[in-house]
Amino acid sequence: MFGAHLAYAPLLTLLLPRRIVAIAPQHAAAMASVVMLTGAVAASLAHIFAGRISDGWRRRHGNRRAPIALGLCLTVVALIGLGFARRVDLIIGGLIVFQVALNLMFAPAGALLVDYFPDRAKGRVAALSNLAMPLAGLGTGAAALLFPRDGWAPFVALAGAVMLAVLPLIAVWPFAAAAPVLSAKDVLPAKNVLPAPEEPLPPSAHDGAWRRDLWGAWRRDLWRAGLARLLVQGGAAFMMTYFYLFLVRHPGRVGLEPGQAVDGLYGRLVMATTLVVLIVTVAAGHWSDRHRRRRAPMMAGALAAALALGAVQGGHGALLMVGYGLFQVGLIAYLALDAALVAELLRGHARPGEMLGYMNLSNTLPSILVPLIVLGLTGGAADVLWAPGFAGAAGCCVLAAMLVARIRTVA
Repeated sequence: MFGAHLAYAPLLTLLLPRRIVAIAPQHAAAMASVVMLTGAVAASLAHIFAGRISDGWRRRHGNRRAPIALGLCLTVVALIGLGFARRVDLIIGGLIVFQVALNLMFAPAGALLVDYFPDRAKGRVAALSNLAMPLAGLGTGAAALLFPRDGWAPFVALAGAVMLAVLPLIAVWPFAAAAPVLSAKDVLPAKNVLPAPEEPLPPSAHDGAWRRDLWGAWRRDLWRAGLARLLVQGGAAFMMTYFYLFLVRHPGRVGLEPGQAVDGLYGRLVMATTLVVLIVTVAAGHWSDRHRRRRAPMMAGALAAALALGAVQGGHGALLMVGYGLFQVGLIAYLALDAALVAELLRGHARPGEMLGYMNLSNTLPSILVPLIVLGLTGGAADVLWAPGFAGAAGCCVLAAMLVARIRTVA
């Protein structure tokens, strides 16, 4: 999972925005929006089909090893190709190939949480696996510090690091130990049989709720979880795509002189927040398993992210940097526990990879919608982007917390 997150985190937050600034400095915000929009569309479709492919491969061969291995090889090739792309059209084409390859690896790897781990351990395992996201942020910081200028070298180094990170999963994971795959008759209600009357299920009785109440509480909770994640990821998409450009446009806000490079400060900022993110995420995962509660820390994470966005938008110096760190803490903790909650809902489903592919739309649609909104409201003019962008992202996080509060089939 670290390799999967590492593949895209430095690429989308630093390497491609920096390449776009080098190619089209006067239109960087607009070009970044177009590039990220195209890549997000490709990722949305690719994750669904990759999940279906891995489900089918598991039914036939008992594991998901081959799709992960193929996705890894193609991801490495795509990263190296992007390192030599010097035109916007080549960057867009290379990013489409990269997203298809990455999701061929990412989708089956994400389904392992559903395949192999009981509910009592899902919070801890999800927290540990989601530590891959802030650890991948270390890759962003390292790229900024080790490769302070645009070039092909950071792309090639990134490809090598991804290869080394994912190979152990392919080589030594005990794929044969997965739970048995259920057939369609075990999953779907009998023909012409109405679902059971809707009633809230206690946390201990949610197992199999998707069988007894397919169109009721379970389905609505899955929708609520997906919509809440979409809203939180909307704030994340804004920060991921535009925070580097925000620093470039306003270096004085963090104590730099106009025209002074921000790469070093950005790299140190990313790396400094990672330790806190690791501690809080692991603690939240253990707490949620021990108390069998997912929703309360998820709501706390979403509200912390909203507060942090306000600090970034209105703060200077230390307040702005603390706001960035608090946003990362709230985001990663939320996403880790959300992964555990969704895996708990999908336990025993015959097609978890495909279902996670649909749920992954809540990760990728924000990367489509946010650039579209930015282009529509600002025409790519960065100077009018920041205040409404940060305020809108904060509002999305607050709405996400309200949706999580309404989930009933998981505590």
